Amino acid sequence: MRLPAFEYERPGNLQEALELLHTHGANCRILAGGTDLLVRMKQRLTSPTHVISIRALPELDFIKESEDVFRIGAAVRLSDILAYRPIQDRLPGLHEAVRSVGAPSIQHFAGTIGGNLCQDNRCQFFNQSQFFRGARQACNKAGGKTCFAWEGGSDKCHSANQSDTAPVLVAMNAQVVVRSKGSERVFPLAELYSGVGERPFTLSDDEMLVEIQIPTPGSRTGTAFEKLAYRSAIDYAVVSAGALVRIDRDRIVQCNVVIGAVSRAPLAISAVEKILFDRTVGDEHAMDEAGMAARSAAEPFIANNMAQPTEYRSQMVSVMAKRALKKALKRAISGPGLLEAQ
Repeated sequence: MRLPAFEYERPGNLQEALELLHTHGANCRILAGGTDLLVRMKQRLTSPTHVISIRALPELDFIKESEDVFRIGAAVRLSDILAYRPIQDRLPGLHEAVRSVGAPSIQHFAGTIGGNLCQDNRCQFFNQSQFFRGARQACNKAGGKTCFAWEGGSDKCHSANQSDTAPVLVAMNAQVVVRSKGSERVFPLAELYSGVGERPFTLSDDEMLVEIQIPTPGSRTGTAFEKLAYRSAIDYAVVSAGALVRIDRDRIVQCNVVIGAVSRAPLAISAVEKILFDRTVGDEHAMDEAGMAARSAAEPFIANNMAQPTEYRSQMVSVMAKRALKKALKRAISGPGLLEAQ
């Protein structure tokens, strides 16, 4: 499949990029690694008139660490995050999520953290060739009036957010910095996602994600990420889970669980924190309850949008949530340390 015709823009700095974004707006797309954008362009899922490359912008390529926060530029390659020892030691959940993205060639030569967070929602009925889609009427995401992934049809798009890094970063209460020409916003990463399948992000056409800010976990706090996929080194998630657990003595005092790949946005499960709060660290029954609560909360959102039965994916929400929680709890007890041998 060939790329459609477009104007390739290569700004020399961030301000020039924002100027171009302001000028072209909805008619342009940002190119970082290109692992998502270029495929969608070849499939004619998007046909921008202008593509703005941010690959060479030093303002977006940095990892900075302070006592309270990790700051990561949106154009930092996934391989650079994997190689950064303080992230391995202090943010093992993020390291696991980044390690699960694609194959090593994608991590080393193309994929970026901003691109992974901003990849478009996916669906087996939408993410296909133009020829495949032409066999039926357009779905909601393609400008039509129905969703083939929802039994009986729906007036809403039920495509899924399959970013690997989003669930664990939302669980860690990460914030994002977004800039446009002449303005800047800082807000929780969870608010980057609209929950609307047709337009899954809350960014305006002239805005760009430039930085991710991750609070440094305190002592007795653990993070973890779990992912179910067809092939561990290549595929998008069927179900994923990010978790953060903080303990005080032998009690759980904070617990965040976010499920990925089942809804139009990363799905935070508030019921899990209510169940586990003030439970002892060895309470297996409470963990079972938490897993079932995650499944119950996710079930209403799971659509037939990938090649796995919805019932199976629903069951695996419980499994992935419990695995992530137990791993995060283990790290909270023993200290973040190094990642366990895989």
